[in-house]
Amino acid sequence: MKLLDFIICDDIRNELGNKHSLMGIYDDSIEFQVTPDNQNTWPKLLRVGIYAKVKTEDNEEIFKFKIRMKYNEKETVLVDSVLPQPRIKTLKKINIAFVHSAFKFENPGNITFFLDFYNQKKELIATLSPEFVISVKEKVIQ
Repeated sequence: MKLLDFIICDDIRNELGNKHSLMGIYDDSIEFQVTPDNQNTWPKLLRVGIYAKVKTEDNEEIFKFKIRMKYNEKETVLVDSVLPQPRIKTLKKINIAFVHSAFKFENPGNITFFLDFYNQKKELIATLSPEFVISVKEKVIQ
C-alpha cells in the first residue's frame, strides 16, 4: 500500500465524470492573517478539506479506514469510515475526499496526519502518513 497524494485545502468539489476540484491548496502551513489587536486570539475556525489517493496491492482486503491527526501532541480521529464497497480486493486505488466545515484550530503549532486501513476483522493492515507537517501560525498585518 502506498500513499500517492495527500492534500490539505479549503474545499473539495465533486465534478462530473468522477473528478474532484480542490480549492485553496495549502503547502506546508496554514497561516491566519490577523490585525495586531486580534493577535493570539484562539481558537480559529476554518473550512478544511483533505484529499488522499492510495494505491493498494493485489488481493489487499480493505474494509474501513481512519484519518487521524496529531496536533501539538493531541491526537484526534477526523474520519472513521467503512468503504462503500467493503472487502475490496481488486481495487487498485482508493480516493478519499473529506471536508470539515468548521475545523477548530486551538492554537499555533504543528499537525501530522495518519491514514489507518483495516480488514473486515478490524485488524490494522497499514498506517500511511504524508512526509510533511502542516504548521499553523498567525501573520500580523497592518
